[in-house]
Formats: sequence, C-alpha cells, structure tokens
Amino acid sequence: MNSKLNRRQFGGLVGGASLAVLASAGRSAFAADSVRLIWWGNPERDKRTYAVADLYQEMTGTEVIPETYSWGDYWTKLGTLAAGGDLPDVIQMDYRYITEYARRGQLAAMDEFIGNELELDDFAPSALESGKVDDKVYGISMGSNTMSYVYNADVFNELGLDMGDPTKFTTEDFTAMGKSVMGKLPDRMFFMSNKGREENALQTFTRQRGKDLYTADGQLAFELEDLVDFWDYWKMMLDEGLTPPADVEALNAGKMDEMMMVTHRSLFDFLHSNQLVACQNLADFEVNMTLIPTPEGGQPGQYMKPSMLLSMAENSPDKSAAASLLNFFITAPEANDILLIERGVTGDASIRERITAALTPTEAKIIEYLNVAADHVSPLPPAPPKGAGEIDRAVEPAWDAIAFGQKSVADAAQEFYDFARTTLERA
Repeated sequence: MNSKLNRRQFGGLVGGASLAVLASAGRSAFAADSVRLIWWGNPERDKRTYAVADLYQEMTGTEVIPETYSWGDYWTKLGTLAAGGDLPDVIQMDYRYITEYARRGQLAAMDEFIGNELELDDFAPSALESGKVDDKVYGISMGSNTMSYVYNADVFNELGLDMGDPTKFTTEDFTAMGKSVMGKLPDRMFFMSNKGREENALQTFTRQRGKDLYTADGQLAFELEDLVDFWDYWKMMLDEGLTPPADVEALNAGKMDEMMMVTHRSLFDFLHSNQLVACQNLADFEVNMTLIPTPEGGQPGQYMKPSMLLSMAENSPDKSAAASLLNFFITAPEANDILLIERGVTGDASIRERITAALTPTEAKIIEYLNVAADHVSPLPPAPPKGAGEIDRAVEPAWDAIAFGQKSVADAAQEFYDFARTTLERA
C-alpha cells in the first residue's frame, strides 16, 4: 500500500474522524518522530507559525520543535548553530544570506525532493528560481514582497496631506512635505524615522542611481561617493529635525514594536510589504503604505523579492521528513488558511486563489500595493555574496557614529567602504 499523500488528499482528509485517520497514516508517511524548525518573526508571525506547527503535528504525529527570534538575534543564533553543525532541519532563510549558507555547505540542495516530498506543480517558475544557488534549489520562496514606506494614516489625513500619484511622488517632494509639517505634528513625533542606519535603504539609494550593493561576482557595485551622498541626505534629515535624534532612534533595536512609527515617534517609516499585517496589529492607528519616492531623474530602487524562503539543513538527520514539513508550509491548503499572506504573496497559484476571499482589509492593502509596485520596480539583484551579512551588520554602528557626532560623514563612509571591500576580498 502506498502511504504517501499528496496535498490535495491531505486537505480532503481534514475534519471529524478523518483527522484521526490521517494522524495514523501520517506516521508511516512521515518517518521522523520530530523535526526542528527555526524562523525570525514578530508576534503575529509567531502566532500563525505555531498554529501551523501544531496542525502538522496533529495531522501527522510528527513533533515540530519550534524556535523563533527577532531579526537581529536570529542571524547571530543561526551563525552559532551553523558553526556547531547543529542547524535545525527546516530554516527560514533570507535572500541576502542564501548564497553564503549554501556555498558553505550548510544548506541541502532540494532538487531530488521536487516532485516527491515537495509538490510544486502549481508553483511559479520565477518564484522557484529565486531560491537557486549555482543552478540548484536551496530555498523555496514563501511569498513575494517589496519594500515600502508606511505611514500613520490618521495623522496624515488630519494634516490634509496628499501624495497624489505615488508613482510620480519624488524624493524632493517627500523632503518638502516633511519640512511643510514641521511644527504641526503631534508632540514628540517626527516626520520620518532615520534610514541612514539600514542597509535596505542604502541599497534602494544605490539602485535609484542605476547601481546596487553587489555585483554578480560578489564585489561592491557602488562607489564611495554614493555612500557619502546617502549619509549626507540622512544627516540633513537629522540636522533639519525631520527625523528623531540619535538617542531616540537608538531605542529601536530591530523589533517591530520598537519602530518609530509604531511608538508614535515618526509619521513615516520603512517596511517590507508582507510586514504590514504585523505592523497594523501593533499600531493603534491605521497604517497605509506607499512606494518609496524616487529622486527626480532617477529610477525605481525597489524590486520584487522573495519575502523569505524555507531551506533545509545539510546536517538534517532525516531530510525526507524535513522536506515534508517544508512542503506543508508551502503547499498545504490548511496551513495557508492560517498563514495567508503574512510572509508575502505565495507563488502557488492554487493557494493564492484559495485564500484571496479570506483576506482581511489589511491583507487586501498588500495585494493592492503589490499590483501598483509590480510595474514600478527594477529587476531582482543577484543574491548577496559571502560576507554580505557582516557588511549589513556594520551599517548601523557606522551610521550611529555619524548621528552621535563621533565621526564626520566623510570619515565614517571611508572606513565603512574600506571595511566592506576588505570583507568581500577576505570572503
């Protein structure tokens, strides 16, 4: 008897006595007693992920051992686990790090599981490509997203502000808007959180100039002048009082509930589109999102990317069981009824069709935003090379030295640029 269940059969067996039948059948279909799962998240993502893990355990009899961290703590923990050869079986992976982990031999290529444990018949080929390194699949995209500016719609509307056509709203328009509302914002609120400390903002800035952070062969793709101009802009925003002072901005250690906008310290902030659900759940005001303004004469700096991927550890003792859990998150209808689009808009056409009617107004905003953004983005860049994670972590302290008046923009930029170039050469 063939005990392997495809995802359509999987969904059809849910409910009433069938659940018990599936749990019994699952013990032969899923050999492992337990599978370890690790992800970075926020309260909303954690709630949904735990629910899917519990459902998988109920349906298959395989225990899911979960582990979750905030973004900043996650990569430190993952690096420690990788160094000890103890990575969890299924790993939430980011596009910026997948090449580094794959080429170090810490992720398993999953090609042999596609068409078996991984049932990706309805999965968009472009979404599958985003998880490839050296022509092998090391990650399966959990959804697509893009960068955005988000804002406190309640205050925005009270001030009578209007961006008009977001595809034509420029950086110059944005800065002028900020100066126009100075003295009109609620007490202790600034116009924008300062993005001088974030690599995502630096990448957007360089791409608006037709460049990027890295070349396909793993070298820096921007010049020292670009970095100076980037930090000069955010230093101007700081000096003009359009962003919070350095000591206030430093209160945000990377957790969503510490965002300047969420804590009423800024009108505008930065998010990836899939994070809107979690952000709205934390905010006591309506959150709207818009395209990142482009400088006059520039080009769009944002791009559509996999919001995150699921990968498998090379050290996993039962890769078949890991692939089965991974497949459940990606393709099982019941799992995606819980996950919806919190991690991004799925590349699985049948799942996307199934969940559309169940979306909340906030989730519908994401779909609407992506429909606009799709025609105003530039191509997906190459995955960041080995060493990129170390460079990413160096952006914040480099900017903080400027913001706190410890170094000039020119000196901090030169030191950072030299560090980034040396890091890539060493890698």
